[in-house]
Amino acid sequence: MGKDIKLLIVEDDINLSYLMKENFEAKGFEVNLAKTGREGISFFQQQVYDICILDVMLPEIDGWRVAHKLKSIRPKTPFIFLTARGESEDKLKGFEIGADDYITKPFNFKELYYRILVILKRLKSVSHELKPEVIRLENLILNTEQRTIRIADVDRKLSRKESDVLALLLNHLGRFISKSEILIRVWGSNDIYTGKSLDVYLSRIRKILKDAPQFEIENLYGTGYRIIHTNTLNK
Repeated sequence: MGKDIKLLIVEDDINLSYLMKENFEAKGFEVNLAKTGREGISFFQQQVYDICILDVMLPEIDGWRVAHKLKSIRPKTPFIFLTARGESEDKLKGFEIGADDYITKPFNFKELYYRILVILKRLKSVSHELKPEVIRLENLILNTEQRTIRIADVDRKLSRKESDVLALLLNHLGRFISKSEILIRVWGSNDIYTGKSLDVYLSRIRKILKDAPQFEIENLYGTGYRIIHTNTLNK
């Protein structure tokens, strides 16, 4: 099932990294190992990977900064944090950066393997569901392929998830979408950490929409979220 999947592991524990490499290669993965954050970034700049596994506590450049760099180079490449740092604040930080999963050590290899397959399957599915498009509503233009939003002739860059969440809501203007549906379609999972991550992204989107005050995000407890056109409601 892992045939043709190219994996980058950034881990300074040599024994652990080689054990993972051996296990993933047995599943048919092509695996590269990096022992430091700087080396991981170098690998990522030179090759295209299907998915990456990052430790947080890395020599030279920590995993947080490595993740930021990876997102700036190829935003669509998924990555997982695999780390001993298991505090809720660390997990939320990881998801806010854009991690597709956050797994704490010690871990079960089989679980890690299946989580990776789920992420890759979900991304393939999402790529069909959330097709690149341009949404034009009055003075607002959202380009999901370029991940940009233009409001009143001012352009702004969006993250992949900001763009996907906003597109989902704008395409259903005035209709509530459940939290679980948003999480499944954008994140591919519905759990407490992705739920909190969605809250962060909705807060960012609300700030973006301040320049287009006729559009507002509403949250109805137990029902979900929607974007309303206030001018329409006031008629």
